[in-house]
Amino acid sequence: MFTSIFRAGTAALMLGSASFAAWGEKPPLEYDISPKHVAIFDVATDGEQSFAAGERGVLLTSSISNPGFWSSMRLPVTQSIMGIALGEGDNAVVVGHGGTILFTEDSGFTWESVDVSEHSRGDPFMDVAYLGNDRYLAVGAFGLVMSSEDGGHNWSATTISEDYFDRHLYSVANAGTDWLLIGESGSLFVSADQGDSWTKLESPYEGSFFGGMGTPDGAWLLYGMRGQVWRSEDRGQSWQQSQTDTKVAFNAHETNSNGDILVFGNGGQVLVSEDDGKTFAPATRTGVPGDITAVARVNGELLVGSTAGIRLWQEQGE
Repeated sequence: MFTSIFRAGTAALMLGSASFAAWGEKPPLEYDISPKHVAIFDVATDGEQSFAAGERGVLLTSSISNPGFWSSMRLPVTQSIMGIALGEGDNAVVVGHGGTILFTEDSGFTWESVDVSEHSRGDPFMDVAYLGNDRYLAVGAFGLVMSSEDGGHNWSATTISEDYFDRHLYSVANAGTDWLLIGESGSLFVSADQGDSWTKLESPYEGSFFGGMGTPDGAWLLYGMRGQVWRSEDRGQSWQQSQTDTKVAFNAHETNSNGDILVFGNGGQVLVSEDDGKTFAPATRTGVPGDITAVARVNGELLVGSTAGIRLWQEQGE
């Protein structure tokens, strides 16, 4: 059964990642796609299997019992897949470039495409999240926000601001009982009612954020370009900048078994915080190639997706 447990940001690839869709014709379906030779933009896992979605409609799957072995398949699209959200039972949704939305009701064996061109105008979706009760929320370029109330079958445009809003949104992040929309030029919205309504918050940073999280101690954490990490203990009313000592963009996060926070970024950069996100230092073990885009925990290890594929990574302290 699917249970949504993680969604990280889609990295600083932004709209520039549309170039992946033009790298050439897709290989035939029987072609075995190497998990280390395909750009991965999101990963997700449930109690039985893991999923890695990436360029040109590639979807990799792996069983929890054998997390190092991946099977490849192609979704019925050629566009890059930027986000995957796992719902209840065997339901899941993926989104991507060209206004792509697909859903499955059989644990990813088959996928059905949904035509949302009337609202998306072909703009790329950058992330999708499962909000509960068969509800999904997808976000993307130029303020694109769409929601589904029926497990991904039907979608409608969602308004998040009374003012005109055309900034790119990169991530839908869960922070305790709140949901955050995070994006370009410090775009930041919060919902305390499972996405029924959204409130715009004053951003602590004018540049782009690519992801966020609720910390083990109940704070909010935002991370993004130029090594920016910001922390709030009062639900976004005030912010303090976390120490990172780097200018590398951060795109994903996880916590380890000790409750330490790890952030992952371009060039394989991995930082760890032992004080709930107030300060960060380089992890003792790195070595992940490419720009890290997404992370999920499996059997005490981490599945790390990057522009150089998907691989297991033994985290610091384990």
